Amino acid sequence: MDRETALQNYKEEISEKISAFRSRMGDHVLKHAEDLEALVEKAMKLLGDQMAKQEKEYVCFMYFSLLKTDLINRNYRVLLHGLDISWYMDNEPAEVYVDVKELFMPFDELWNCLAAANQGYGGSVNDYDIRNLLFDELTIIDNMICQILRYRLRDWERKGIFDSVTRSPYWILRWGEYRDQSEILVQTDRVEKAPGVWKAELLKTGRKPENMVFSYWYKGTYENRTIKDMDMRFITFEGSTIQNVVFQNCNLEGSRFPGSRLVGCSFEGCNLWGADFRECAFEQTSLAGAELSAAVFPAESVPFLNISAEQLQVIRLDREEES
Repeated sequence: MDRETALQNYKEEISEKISAFRSRMGDHVLKHAEDLEALVEKAMKLLGDQMAKQEKEYVCFMYFSLLKTDLINRNYRVLLHGLDISWYMDNEPAEVYVDVKELFMPFDELWNCLAAANQGYGGSVNDYDIRNLLFDELTIIDNMICQILRYRLRDWERKGIFDSVTRSPYWILRWGEYRDQSEILVQTDRVEKAPGVWKAELLKTGRKPENMVFSYWYKGTYENRTIKDMDMRFITFEGSTIQNVVFQNCNLEGSRFPGSRLVGCSFEGCNLWGADFRECAFEQTSLAGAELSAAVFPAESVPFLNISAEQLQVIRLDREEES
């Protein structure tokens, strides 16, 4: 049997095992959601200690990465890489490692399973092929982790998760491949922007549809706009006033409005799955026809928002005594 045929037969043989692993890994990561949050907090404490040793003033960019060189040796740990404003030109980045062996138990089991399935191919399928198949699963695992941590880390300030690390007013935390594709977990930009920046950034979505995704708007006034069919996932308005803004069929999944006022706004047909409206004040704001699953509202505001019976069944209420 030639190598190409052997590899194709092998992939067909293990396809069901790969599918079963993805389902099992998804359940495993979800079960360990709290442990993932604890992992981030532990890593931040270690990073803070390392920064103190290096006398590093602050970090601006922080990356969690699973290194393939580690995985080849089945050394299951993540690297947290902290850099200043010069990014990858930082001459003295701070680096720490955190063990994730328990989190990667299903991955390790899959490795054993793929190695066992390789018997009988007479060397036509080798360890290199198996590693490549396993590395293909890393992107899926990274995505699973990101989906969970984006929501687990929303309360980072109240929980003090990043208190051990000195950060610049603008900072970002990402998870993904080392110096390659990664996804945003948290982004904070506590710098007030000039009045025209909001309109300019909205206009850019014509050629960059993702421009407003994860964007951060701090202590500004945003008013008198109609925004249609825009991707605004995980956008944040902090300490801001949003007045007479009509959002139509926009994707606002995971958006946050800490300390903001919404006056005369509408979210007709918008996706507000997991949106965080805690510490938010409303005046004459309509949520008619919006998807509100897992969205969080101040309990005292709900009676005045004309939320439908169906929407009430899927939202979460935040009470002051729970904060």
